Amino acid sequence: MVSVHRLPAVALPACCLLLAGPTSSMREAVCAVRGVWELESITNNGKDQPLNGATEMKIVTQRYWMWIGQDARRDTLPLKTLVDTLRRNSIGGGAGTYTATANAYVENIDFFADPTWLGKPWHATCRVEGNRWYHSYPFPQDSTGVPRDSIAHIVEVWRKVE
Repeated sequence: MVSVHRLPAVALPACCLLLAGPTSSMREAVCAVRGVWELESITNNGKDQPLNGATEMKIVTQRYWMWIGQDARRDTLPLKTLVDTLRRNSIGGGAGTYTATANAYVENIDFFADPTWLGKPWHATCRVEGNRWYHSYPFPQDSTGVPRDSIAHIVEVWRKVE
């Protein structure tokens, strides 16, 4: 009669975990950007860029992002010219899919005011601390996300509102 060696009951789950792949604690952490965010501040090469009452929000789901922004006091503009009317009725924004790793965040642009960016990536670094998201990138970038004679390094700080 052939003897069959049995693994202890405790060893079997560990063995199965190794076959199933790394657990979430073994994988690289992902920058936790899911939620609703409001723009709190912007710096350009370390200098504060006042928001002057403009508001911006970014909504990030498991796979998609959407950004929308508007200037302050659009309702007080005198509607004397076509430019005044266009500015009063203008809201900026964009949307698409994204990928995030521990410190990188890439937005793939599906909707945007500038049609030359459609279908292209926007590369940024990503760091979330508490309810603050530090989103930084070189500006301008070319369509591959590589800086073009980079004239600025932008850091946006977003505050999580939901």
